[in-house]
Parts: sequence; C-alpha cells; structure tokens
Amino acid sequence: MASLVVSYVLWFFFGIFGAHHFYLKRDRHAFVWWSTLGGLFGLGWIRDLWRLPEYVEECNEDEDGFVSDNNNDDSQNATRAGKPKLSSFRHGGMVLMGYILGYLVMFACPQEWFKSEDNGILVNAFLRIVPPIACALGVHLVANIGRIQASFQWCLLGSYMGVIWSFHDPSNIGASCLLSTIAVNWFGLSWKPTRQARKNKCKRLTVLFACGAVYLLLWTSALYFNATITTRDGEEVPLRVAVNNFFKSPAWTETKEAFHMLWQHIKVNGWKNLFDQVVESLDPQGEKNAYKVLGVDSFTSQEEIKKIYRKLAKEWHPDKHKDPEKRREAQEKFMEIQQAYETLSKIKSRRTEQNKKSSHGHDEF
Repeated sequence: MASLVVSYVLWFFFGIFGAHHFYLKRDRHAFVWWSTLGGLFGLGWIRDLWRLPEYVEECNEDEDGFVSDNNNDDSQNATRAGKPKLSSFRHGGMVLMGYILGYLVMFACPQEWFKSEDNGILVNAFLRIVPPIACALGVHLVANIGRIQASFQWCLLGSYMGVIWSFHDPSNIGASCLLSTIAVNWFGLSWKPTRQARKNKCKRLTVLFACGAVYLLLWTSALYFNATITTRDGEEVPLRVAVNNFFKSPAWTETKEAFHMLWQHIKVNGWKNLFDQVVESLDPQGEKNAYKVLGVDSFTSQEEIKKIYRKLAKEWHPDKHKDPEKRREAQEKFMEIQQAYETLSKIKSRRTEQNKKSSHGHDEF
C-alpha cells in the first residue's frame, strides 16, 4: 500500500525528478517530470501538492483491483462509466511534450545539413517523417499517464495531418502537436483495465533509464552540433570544433600522459602506496610548509635548524621595526617562523624516539 507521508517526502526532496510518481507506479508521469524539470520548470511539481492524495488513492485502488464510483482522473465528471475527459493542464502537457520531442529530434542533426541545397530531397523527407513521429510519441506519453490509455494510431494520424496543414513550412511542428492532441482526445481515449499487471521494479527502472539515456543522447547531439562558444575575441566557435581542438590540445595530452603514468605506478606499487603518497602530499603535519618557511630541507640537522631559526627570529622580531605596517608584517612573519620551528622540533623529536625504540627492539632480538 502506498503511503501519503512517503509520497509527500519524496515530492518535497526529489519531486523535481518525479521520484514520488515512480513510487506511485506512474512511470510515464515520472519521466515527464524528470525531462521537463518538474513539469515545465516546477509548475507541475507545485500542482502535485494538492493532487498527491488522489494519486495515492488511485495507486492503492489499483493494487486492490477496486475502483470507486466517485474516482476521477482529470475532471470531476470523468468516471469509468463514460468516456475519459482530459483537463486543460493535460492538454497543455501533451502539446508541450510533443513540441519538445519534435524539435529535439530536429535539432539533434547539424543545422548546416538542413541549409544545404544538395540535401533538399533528404531534408524534406526527414522533416515530413521523423519529427511528426516524435510529436506523436510526446502526445501519447502524456495522454497515457494515470488510468487513461490513448491509441498511438490516432496520435500519429493527427500528427501527420499537421504536416499537411503546414506544408509550406515543414520545420513548423506546432500544427502536428495540436492536431495530434485533438485527434487522440476525440477518438483515441479509453480507460485502462481495472487490475493492471504488476511490473517488476527492476524492469521499470531499466525502461526508465533506457528512455532517459535516449533523451539525454538527443540533447547531447543537439548541443554538440548546434551550440557555440564565444571566445574573448568575440568570435563564435562551434562546440564540436572546440571539442575536437580540445582533444588535440597540450592540456589534454598532458592529462592523458599523467593518468597513464599514474596507472603504471599503481600496477607496480599498488593502491596502498598511492594512498600514502597522496596523504603525504597533503602535508597533514605541516612539515613541508615548515621547511619552506625556514628555508631548509629534510636533510638539515636539528642543530642547523635551530641556528637558522634564531637568525630568522632575530631578523623578524617586531621590536626591530618602528613603522606600523612593517611591524605588523614582521609580527606575522615572526609567529610563522616560531610555529614552523616548533612543528619541525616536535616531528624530529618524535622520529628520534621511534628510531631509538626500533633499534632497542632489534638489540633485544
């Protein structure tokens, strides 16, 4: 049984991605919310605030195989006894999703291909066949949300009627989206069976991920072929040209070589050695910074470090500087030198004791 509390929690935290709809077994609804960022940039997400109780009740009734007489989908007058009626919100969603998929398929191709005179026949055939199918898929997707089921044949027929309507401008798919919505609303709607087959959650996730991958692939193709980057000189460079140049650039070559060397190091020395080197490079004890401040290295003896510390402390003592700004700078430098000396003294003292213990253990052995 679906819980209203869980539904509202998912709605609040992950509703923009349609998580609450997936929980309520409204997979198409979840995909539409994810692909449009919450149903037209959060508009549908806000509407779900007062629609969730109805969705929860619908989910629980479907699981029990029982439908109450007063239940509705998008209209107070829509019941199982009569023909399904769609709300204006769903009408708008069908047209919008048809627009998105239709134009996305269109822009997934290089726009230069459409402008070339040599491809006139192919372009006309593509614009009159592929985008209308995508429009019909978008309309069909939204029309089948919830307990209503729509015929894809009517969606497709209405979409191709729109092609005839806008014959002078094949790239305009507005008529296809609108006529597809009208055709399926008049002739292609019916109620889904009362008890629906329960789908495995893994299968549902697989289908959603597959559809999402195709959707992202279309967006990636559209950006790759048509997006541009403006340089600091004001020149617009196509994104695909910039990407190709990046993979030929010294930055990418050096990065690739660095990763190759890193992998060779891991194969020879193992992950443990790599982790130790990473920790050491982070300088958790401040040892490397202390060497840098005092101007010494790890081979310098403690006596030499002490002499250098005294010399630097005498040079940067605040009492030697009368000017307020220089005095403030000297005070900061003096404290930094003192802290560096204390850090190295503690580290070297600790290591000396560890060496003594280690040598004493060997002597006993």
